[in-house]
Amino acid sequence: MKHISLRPDSWNSERRRYLLTFLLGFGTLLLVFLPVIIADGGYFIYYGDFNSQQIPFYNLANDAVRSGSFGWNWYTDLGANFIGSYAFYLFGSPFFWITTILPRSWVTFSIPILLCIKHGVAALTAYAYIRRFVQNSNAAIVGGLLYAFSGFQLFNLFFN
Repeated sequence: MKHISLRPDSWNSERRRYLLTFLLGFGTLLLVFLPVIIADGGYFIYYGDFNSQQIPFYNLANDAVRSGSFGWNWYTDLGANFIGSYAFYLFGSPFFWITTILPRSWVTFSIPILLCIKHGVAALTAYAYIRRFVQNSNAAIVGGLLYAFSGFQLFNLFFN
C-alpha cells in the first residue's frame, strides 16, 4: 500500500510556485505601466472610459463610503440611486474596498497598483486551476500568465 505524505519540502516548493506566479503577473504589468506612471507624475492615464469614468467613479464612491452616503446621489447624471448605479462598477470588487482603507489622497494613485494586484491574482487563480490538470507546474505557471494577459483580461483592464 502506497503512503502519501506531504513533506515540508514539497509543500514549500508548491507555495513558492504560487508566489512566483502572483509576482510574475503583478510585476509584468507593473513594468508595462511604470513608464506611463513616471511620465505622468504618478498618474496612470489610459485613454477612454478609464479617465472620464473609472477614476471619477472611484473618487465619488470612496467619498460616499467614507461619509456613509449610500442613498440618492446628485453627482451621478441627474441623480441616481448610488448603490444601484455603482454596484456593477465598484461595490462587488474587493479591489475597490482596498482603496477605502487608504487615505483619500492616495486613491487615484493606487489604481495602477490595484490593477497589477488584479493581474497577479488572475495569474495565481488560473495557476491554481490549471495545476489540478497538469503534472508539470511550469506549464501551469505559463497557463496562469497566459490567462492573466489574455485579450479578455487586457480589454477589461480597468473594470475591477
